[in-house]
Amino acid sequence: MPKKPSTKSASVYDKNAQQCEIEGSYLDIIKAIYKRPTANIILNGKKLKKFSLRTEIRQGCPHLPLLFNIVLEVLAIAIRHEEKIKGIQIGKEEVKLSLFADDMIVYIENPKVSIKNLLDLINEFGKVAGYKINIKKSTAFLYTMMNSQKEKLKKQSHLPSWQKN
Repeated sequence: MPKKPSTKSASVYDKNAQQCEIEGSYLDIIKAIYKRPTANIILNGKKLKKFSLRTEIRQGCPHLPLLFNIVLEVLAIAIRHEEKIKGIQIGKEEVKLSLFADDMIVYIENPKVSIKNLLDLINEFGKVAGYKINIKKSTAFLYTMMNSQKEKLKKQSHLPSWQKN
């Protein structure tokens, strides 16, 4: 799951909402909820003064999956259009990735070249959108490579876990 978006990434959500044709009352409600969030604490039955929250999106928010998917789709489009990232060929179509909830599976044909370009793209995207990969939860699965190639690529990528084929 990505880290929570910062204030500077709020415009990313606005632009993506427009691209996904989220508008009108629904968009106004989302903006009202996230523009300047506040909270109150009730202590011993007495309501204390409200205070501002530091993040725009609260943990457990029902809109978080929708907002996350809107932003993640922008990254997916960027990966699909990046010529320096070579996907696998399935029939006549080049496939680069699959998305499911907050998981992304990336299929790359030439990992020696493509993995660096992929990570560079994700890091650049992360600077704008507040997105960060949890490397400890990431796994690479290499298919039909010699062990010497796998070890070299493992060192280059810094991914902790590699599946055997």
